[in-house]
Amino acid sequence: MTFKFGKLLAGIAAFGLLAGGAMAQNKIKIGGIYSLSGPAAPFGVPERDIVEILANKVNKEGGIKGAQIDLIFCDDQTNPTEAARCATKLIRQDGVVAILGSTIGTGTLALMPIAMANKVPVLAPVGTIPVTSKENNFWPWVFRTAPTDTLIIGAIMERGVFKPGHKRIAIMYQEDAYGEAGMKQATALSKDRNIEIVSAVAAPLNAIDLTAAATNIRNSNPDVVLLKTSAPALGAAFMRAARQVGIKAPIIGTGSLNQRPFLDAAGPAGEGIQIVSIGNWDDPSEKQKELGKVIVDGGKTPKGYAELIGSTGFLAAAEALRRVDGTPTGPKIRDALETICKFPGTYLDGDLCYSKDQHEGVFEDTLITVEIRGGKFVTIKN
Repeated sequence: MTFKFGKLLAGIAAFGLLAGGAMAQNKIKIGGIYSLSGPAAPFGVPERDIVEILANKVNKEGGIKGAQIDLIFCDDQTNPTEAARCATKLIRQDGVVAILGSTIGTGTLALMPIAMANKVPVLAPVGTIPVTSKENNFWPWVFRTAPTDTLIIGAIMERGVFKPGHKRIAIMYQEDAYGEAGMKQATALSKDRNIEIVSAVAAPLNAIDLTAAATNIRNSNPDVVLLKTSAPALGAAFMRAARQVGIKAPIIGTGSLNQRPFLDAAGPAGEGIQIVSIGNWDDPSEKQKELGKVIVDGGKTPKGYAELIGSTGFLAAAEALRRVDGTPTGPKIRDALETICKFPGTYLDGDLCYSKDQHEGVFEDTLITVEIRGGKFVTIKN
């Protein structure tokens, strides 16, 4: 009796192992590292939300080659150290084969060595220029899903700075890799056009009183001001301070400010700022209307820029998984991503394109300029 019972236990254990293996094969684990708290949460939360909505939609439609997407999220708290910790957990404990994130460029830079060491590709929704530098050893493993700041800063300078009468520029930027790289890019482009940088002022992401910074910029008497921040609260704080101290020069901002939290936080002080970005929920394109319907059907309200770049990362990962033969692994997904080019299957007004030589993904055909008028984003012609 004991012998038979032992054989029965062994059989149950073996069946459990087989069943567990089958279940594992029917799930594809994807990690998401987003700023669900901290200054970048207005980005991270809608990024998480749209990825979750799209994954649920894919799973209800049968998954990818019969396998369900199993999303595992981790909050980086707008902190690069936490982003690295999240990557370690997702890869080593949860066994993810790809990562979406981080929300912030410094977080992405911090997690990439861990992803590279474990051969896990990362789809990064950030514009921070150094993220996709080929000087990084981790370059083969990172794919950008947002316009690079090289592209956006170039467009800002052409559309808003390099205009007749503009000879003096001031720059307000956030103290991190995103802000500093953008400031350096704008400075280099200005020097090429013999435009003087009369002031360059930095502030931490959590700054709430920018009166001194705005006064510094006002006193430098610029012809135009570049606002280089991805945090809605920081951008709004500067706009309020700029109006308070009497800055009269036009202000032009980077794409991350094209979202409802910035509009709400800035209030009347945001009137007149121009932003080079992608998408406009107040005047959506046909593709963006489709995304809006997906968001609303998922029980959420469209916020702005974040859903576009967040959805692009998930849809690129899903397309790569469809192109993988056999069991998905990090290296297979990485290789498949490099075959995705002229891909129309995102909600961007332009095609996604990667190759073996470039991992930028998003290009100038996605860019628009918006201006805040009457409490709304208005698309303007350049």
